[in-house]
Amino acid sequence: MAALVAAIHGRKRVRAKRLMDARTKSGHDEQLYGMYDMSKFRVFALSIAVGIVAISAPALAQKSKDTMRFPFAEPASTLDTYLNPGTFSNVWGPSVYDHLLGFDGKTEKFVGHLAKSWSQPNPTTYEYELHEDITWHDGQKFDADDVVYTLNYLIDPKVNLRYKAYWNWIDKVEKLGSHKLRITSKHPVPDGMMWMVFRTPIYPEHIHATLANKQDFGTKPIGTGPYKFIQFDKNSGLIAQKHAGYISRPIKPGATIGRVVAEHIPDVGTLVATLLTDKADVGVDLPADQAIDLLKSGRFEVSLSPPAMGYTFLGFPSNGPNKALADVRVRTAIAKAIDRKALVKVQYGDLTGDMQPVDALCAKEQLGCGYTKLPPAFDPAGAKKLLAEAGYADGIDLVISCFPTSATQATAMSGMLRAVGIRATVRPHPIAQRVQLLSDAKVEAGLYNWAASTIFEVSPQIVRHFQSKEYDDPGLTKMAEATLTMMDDAARRKEVSKVFDESTEKAYAFPMVPTRASYTHTKEIRLTATDLRATEINPHEFGWK
Repeated sequence: MAALVAAIHGRKRVRAKRLMDARTKSGHDEQLYGMYDMSKFRVFALSIAVGIVAISAPALAQKSKDTMRFPFAEPASTLDTYLNPGTFSNVWGPSVYDHLLGFDGKTEKFVGHLAKSWSQPNPTTYEYELHEDITWHDGQKFDADDVVYTLNYLIDPKVNLRYKAYWNWIDKVEKLGSHKLRITSKHPVPDGMMWMVFRTPIYPEHIHATLANKQDFGTKPIGTGPYKFIQFDKNSGLIAQKHAGYISRPIKPGATIGRVVAEHIPDVGTLVATLLTDKADVGVDLPADQAIDLLKSGRFEVSLSPPAMGYTFLGFPSNGPNKALADVRVRTAIAKAIDRKALVKVQYGDLTGDMQPVDALCAKEQLGCGYTKLPPAFDPAGAKKLLAEAGYADGIDLVISCFPTSATQATAMSGMLRAVGIRATVRPHPIAQRVQLLSDAKVEAGLYNWAASTIFEVSPQIVRHFQSKEYDDPGLTKMAEATLTMMDDAARRKEVSKVFDESTEKAYAFPMVPTRASYTHTKEIRLTATDLRATEINPHEFGWK
C-alpha cells in the first residue's frame, strides 16, 4: 500500500498526521533508511495542517440521499467468488452472500450465521441445523437444499475451480431434513469447520442449478446477504440496495446505508478527481500525494482497516541463484540488518499508532498457530559480524523480488541492507509471475504478501510456507504435513510451534509488516468494522456518522 498522510482539523486544535512516500529513484537506496525522520517531513506535515485550516468544508448531500458512492479499481462484470476470485469478490462477496458460520477472532469461537447450531460427533462428521427464517434476495426461502447443492457443486469432479483444493477433503454431503445436513470428510481435517466460515458462500439452488453456463450467475447474483444488486454492468458499474429481508446476526450485522453505487475507476487520478468533485465518497489505498489533495479540501479523513491476518514476509527459496544465501548465517545477517519497526513506519507513518511488526508467520488468534521463537532483533553490528564469519566481510549482492504493492517496503529494506554492506536492489514483478519465477530459480530473496487465505486457521500457512517446495528440507516438510490432520488444538499448536521455530532457526523466512488497507473517505462516512478480521472491509461495514 502506498504511503499516506492523515490530518484532522478540530475546533480548538489541528492535528496533522504524516507519512512519507518511501519511493526513491534508482541508485539512491542507500539514502532511504532514516528518511522517515528527516525534518522536511515535519515541515511537510505542518504545511498540510495549515492548508486544511484555511479551507472550509462544503456540506455534502449524499447522506441525505442515503447513498454511498464506492468506486472499485478492479474491472468486474461478475460476482462469483468461486469462478472469479479476486479483490472484487473479496470486497463485495460477504455483502451479498452468507456462510454457514462466522468466527470471532477475539474469543476464538465459532458463531452461527446461516446455521443456528452445529456439532462434530466424530473427527470426520459435521452436522449443521439451519435457521428457518432466511430468504434469498428474490424472496425464495433458504433451506438445506441450497447448502447441499452448493457443496456438491464444489466437489463435483467435472467442475473446474481455481481453489478446488479448499473442498477436496469433503467426501459427501447429505440432507437430514428441511433445515439440517451432514458433511462427511475423507479423513480428519482440523480446518473443516473453518472453511464453512470463509471461502464457502452458499448459492441458491433454484437459480444456480438451472444455468447451463454457471458464469451467468455472477452477472445477476442472488444471495442472502445485507445487500442485493439491482443493477450490475461492466461499463456502468453496480447499484446495491439494502436487503430488507436480511436478519442481522452478531457476526454480521445488517447494512445501515440504504444504497451503494459503485463504478469502475481504474485510474487513481480519475478517482481523486471524482472524490474532489463530490462524485464519490470512498477511495481505497490512495498514494500520498493524491490523499493530500483530498485532505486539503477539509472534507476527508483517512481510516485504517482493523487488524487482519495478512502480512509481508521475506523468504529465501532454496533453489535461488545466489549461492551466498545457502549459508544460514548470511540469511540471518539479512534479518538482523532490517529494522522491522522502521518498515512499519515507512508503510503507515503516524497512522501506525501502536502497530508493531509481525511476530511470526502465523497469528496466535488462528486455530492451530504456535511459535516460541521470534525473528532476529535489529542488530547491524551483529549482521556485519555474521557476514564476516560466513566469508563475506566485503558484503554480497542481493536482488529482492517483490510485488509492486510491496516496492516501497522493499526499497526501504534495500537501504537498510546497504548500510551493512549488502548491495541490495529491488525487482518488482506482477503477482502472476511469482510461481514461474520461483520454479525457474530466479528469486534470490522474495518480499511477498500473504493474506493467510483470509481464514482464522493455520493450515493455509503450513501449506503456503512448507509444502510449496520453496525450501529443500524434507524433514521440515514432513513435520509440517503431520500437523494438517491433528484435531486437538492444544496438541496441534505445540507441533506447529516446532515447525515455525525450526523455520526461524534455519532462517527460511521472516515476517515483516502487517497488511492493513487505508480508506480515504468523506467526513460523513465511518467504518463500523472494528474486529480482528481475516478479510477486506465490505460495503455493509460502512455507516453514516
